[in-house]
Amino acid sequence: VEKSFFIQIIDFMKHFGMVALIGGWLVITVWGVLKGILESQSLVFSVSLSVIWIGILVLLISTIWQRYKESKDDPYKDVEV
Repeated sequence: VEKSFFIQIIDFMKHFGMVALIGGWLVITVWGVLKGILESQSLVFSVSLSVIWIGILVLLISTIWQRYKESKDDPYKDVEV
């Protein structure tokens, strides 16, 4: 069964969105490391900022992974509006 043109566009947008989200996260992380952590004179500030970034990254990855697993078993995936 061939997918319709609009379904192909939606699939492309999902994948592009994931790539953009992860790419943006990496850019912000690198910028944060360069500006916030490496230039800081306070060890407490550097460690706390690192822990916050790692926590947010873990939440982001777990959410993406959970949504990916749920999309495989979605009973309404092939329903057209």
